[in-house]
Amino acid sequence: MILYDMHCHLDLMPRMKNIIQESLKEELGILAVTTTPKAYKKEIEYCKDNRNIKVALGLHPQLVKDRYDELSIIINNICNAKYIGEIGLDFNKQYYASKEKQIEVFSEIIRMCSELGERIISIHSVKSAEYVLNILETFNTTRNNRCILHWFTGTEKQLIKAIELGCYFSVNKKMLDTERGRGVIRMIPKNKLLVETDAPFIQEITFGRDIYEELYQTINIISKLREEDLFKTIEENSQKIFR
Repeated sequence: MILYDMHCHLDLMPRMKNIIQESLKEELGILAVTTTPKAYKKEIEYCKDNRNIKVALGLHPQLVKDRYDELSIIINNICNAKYIGEIGLDFNKQYYASKEKQIEVFSEIIRMCSELGERIISIHSVKSAEYVLNILETFNTTRNNRCILHWFTGTEKQLIKAIELGCYFSVNKKMLDTERGRGVIRMIPKNKLLVETDAPFIQEITFGRDIYEELYQTINIISKLREEDLFKTIEENSQKIFR
């Protein structure tokens, strides 16, 4: 069985090059999101010979205040980038001052994805789910793209809207620590359910096997929570994304 990590910051790991090689032995698929478009260019080169790793072109909302000018790099590269992320909005107190710039950056990237189509987009939506979903709806983005809401923490009403829009959801083990997180996971349609590590933010990762084990444990706990074996379903959902 191949396990797929649908949101992983490979470029932030000290042993990145080793993990790239180890992923081939571990039957491990990785959607390697980037936080800046400059990091994307480097990581594409590192992973060019690895069929299991897909590198995403990103500009993290928490960095928009200082890296707003790098939107131009996104615009110049997006036509050749099938995978997009990490992008989105973050309205936590420490990032709220850049709210308008975040909205501008996210809206422009989503607009372009909607025009181009056939993109896989990993989306951050901390305290901003309503805005994120409205932007996706405005540009009808899920019509011709696969939008993955990473670590979704919105309200039940927002979750229902995201489901209606056809979004996918990548969930991690940390979400299982709270009743709210477990509630989200219970409601996600099983054909839209994916798993992630968000490594190295949730835990330190040293080897490719660490990612595999984390994903395995996450799916096992989700299966118990929902009282059904979800290994095959999640694998098939992930394969659909990568195809």
